Amino acid sequence: MVRIAVVEDELEQRNTICAYLDKLSEEQGCAFQVTAFESGAKLLFDYTPVYDVILMDIEMPGIDGMRTAMKVREQDSEVILIFITNMAQYAIQGYKVRAQAYLLKPVNYYSFAMEMQDALRTLSRREAGASLLLPWEDGMKRVQLRDICYIESERHNLRVHTVDGIYEVRETMKNMTEQLSGKSFVRSGVSYLVNLAHVSGIQGDLAIVGPDRVPISRQKRKEFLSALSNYIGGINNDIA
Repeated sequence: MVRIAVVEDELEQRNTICAYLDKLSEEQGCAFQVTAFESGAKLLFDYTPVYDVILMDIEMPGIDGMRTAMKVREQDSEVILIFITNMAQYAIQGYKVRAQAYLLKPVNYYSFAMEMQDALRTLSRREAGASLLLPWEDGMKRVQLRDICYIESERHNLRVHTVDGIYEVRETMKNMTEQLSGKSFVRSGVSYLVNLAHVSGIQGDLAIVGPDRVPISRQKRKEFLSALSNYIGGINNDIA
């Protein structure tokens, strides 16, 4: 499932892009989950890094597409950005937010399909090395690391909390921590391993992770906050 956000203030243009995505999905045999936004502000409200691709108009009332993209990059270093615009000169500014491509209005389907196919190839290359195989029922289940919010130990099992649901697997926290070493996962306590990409804030001794609140132990607090600060700083340095 490829998650796509379409950000376009004009209803006709928004409908056209969504129709193109439906057509491409049928042609490529690839499932798309499309969410449409009529403004950058609505995309940014309670934003979490769950999208694979954002297709965004640049010239919008209020916060424009370029400033919206800069805000997105503060939380999401991986999402593929494709701008839709009337004016080609915006391409230079796009380097600041690492936009993959620009589509000039009026967007024709051929150009749209070519850029989206490039985006799908990029996603395919990423996913080959960015997933986790979990023992599941009678076999194995592959879960993308970016979809994991946090992992919680419960007796002799782990509860893997993802954007799509919770998976219970028989595994140790020690082994899981070793598997995810070097990724964006940090222990917030003995029983929790948190994906920093999904942390939207800190409230006292709790980390806000997606819709949940995850405890931060006194022993792990300094290490956890330092890792979170370094992670956020790394994203900001990417767009500086």
